[in-house]
Amino acid sequence: MSTTLRTLWLIRHAKADNPVFGETDAERQLAPRGLADVQRLSKHLARHNPAPPQWLWVSAATRTRQTAEPLADLWHSQVIYEPSLYLADTLTLLDCLQGTPDDCSSVALIGHNPGVSDLAHLLLGQEDHQTVPPDLPTLGVARLTFQGDWPELGAGRCRLASYLTPKGLRTGR
Repeated sequence: MSTTLRTLWLIRHAKADNPVFGETDAERQLAPRGLADVQRLSKHLARHNPAPPQWLWVSAATRTRQTAEPLADLWHSQVIYEPSLYLADTLTLLDCLQGTPDDCSSVALIGHNPGVSDLAHLLLGQEDHQTVPPDLPTLGVARLTFQGDWPELGAGRCRLASYLTPKGLRTGR
């Protein structure tokens, strides 16, 4: 087992507009509040940016792309739009993350619920379960750490480094 310390950012996409007639779910855009929340998060992370991800796994949906673009610009991350992440379940997300290149010590995944929330709870040790709600809010960000290689990522292997929400950023908490 590797002793490399890894950082994993699990991010639920920002608030999306309601569906519009003739538009698929995957085409839904961010709502004005979602766009504002992404800008607020980007500004916060520019001031407090520990272990910025070198690699972003992103669902191919429009709302996840719109969430990812400002963050990728801030972090100078390589973005991988992965179609299998659209509304993916926990095991699909985990499988994707386990395929992350070994030279990446910090990675982000931007996706959808319930998969992102379920994955956070699968990866976290028991002591961190109370800090992260069962369902991450839109643009909820759980930053996790673990020691090992990406293929070793699994149940209970991670510790919570930080948890951010748009509401917390708006109120300064």
